[in-house]
Amino acid sequence: MTDDPYWNSGRPGEPSGRFSGGDPLVTDTFEGWWHASMDVVQRSWRTVGLVLLIGVVLPRWILGAFNNTVRTPDIDVNRTDWGTIVREYSPGVAVGIIGAILTLAVLYVSGSAVLAAVRTAAAEAAGGFLALGEAFDFGFRRGGRFFLWLLLAWVTIAVGLVLCVLPGLWAIFALSLMAPAAVFEARKSPYARSIQLTHSAFWPALGRIVIVVLVAVAANLVISVVGLLLAGVWHAVFASWLATVLTVLTEAIMALLLLVPMIWILAASLCTYAWLRGRAESVSATSLSAEAAGVAVDPVDPGEPGHPMPEQ
Repeated sequence: MTDDPYWNSGRPGEPSGRFSGGDPLVTDTFEGWWHASMDVVQRSWRTVGLVLLIGVVLPRWILGAFNNTVRTPDIDVNRTDWGTIVREYSPGVAVGIIGAILTLAVLYVSGSAVLAAVRTAAAEAAGGFLALGEAFDFGFRRGGRFFLWLLLAWVTIAVGLVLCVLPGLWAIFALSLMAPAAVFEARKSPYARSIQLTHSAFWPALGRIVIVVLVAVAANLVISVVGLLLAGVWHAVFASWLATVLTVLTEAIMALLLLVPMIWILAASLCTYAWLRGRAESVSATSLSAEAAGVAVDPVDPGEPGHPMPEQ
C-alpha cells in the first residue's frame, strides 16, 4: 500500500507522480493521452467491443433495416411528378410513429450500453473485471436519466447547427464528455459537467476532441457511403426481394465495421475525461472505478492499481 494515488504497480518502490505515465487513464501530455487511449483499446477491446456490439451495433442495425425496408420504399427516380414521388415516399402515420419510437428506444439502449462500456473500461484499467451482466445492469440503471440528458444534448446540437453551424460545433465539443461524466459523477448533471470540464482547458481539450470527432465523422461517412453504393448496386442488379435481403446484410456488415473506431472513440473520451479531472483533482484509474461503483475512497490513499475496491 502506498500514499501515492498514482503509484505504479509495474515499478515497485518508484512513485509515478501524477503525470509520468504511471496511471492507465490519468495523463497530461498529448502523447500520454494518445498512448493511454490505445492501451485502453488493447486491454479492453474484447469486453468493451462485446458491450457495444450488443447495445449499440445490433440496435443500430435493426433501426437501419427498418428504415431501408419499411420507411423507404422503392421510388422511381425518373418521374417528374414530385407530388407522386412525395406520396410514394411518405411511409404513413403508423409507420412514422413506430419509427420514431424505435429511434428513441435505440437511443436509450445505445446510451445505456455506452455507460456500461465506459464502466467496464475503467474497471479493467484499475485491474478489476466486470461481467457482461454487471456492466449492462450498471448501464441501464443510469441509462434512464442519461437518456433525458442525451435528448437535451441532441436538441442543443441540432438547434446550434441550424442557427449558424458554429454553435452546433461548439455544442458537439462541449457535450462530448457526457458519458464518462454520467458514469463517474452520478450526482451531477453530465450536461453541465461536460461543459465545465471541456472549458477548464479549452484549447488542449479542443485539440483532443477534434481528433475524436474527425475519426467518428470520417468512419461514419466512409462506411455510410460504401453501404449506400452497395445498396444501389443490389437494387440495380438483383430482383427487389433479393436486393432487400442483401441491403439488410450490408447494413449488418457496415455496423460491424463501425465497431472498430467506436471502441477507440470511447477509449479516447474516457482518457480525455480522466486527464481533465486529473488536472484539478487527485484521481486515478482505481479511484475513478471505485467512484463509479459508489465506493467511498480516501483521496489520499485511493488504493493500488490492480487491487480495486469491491463493487457494490
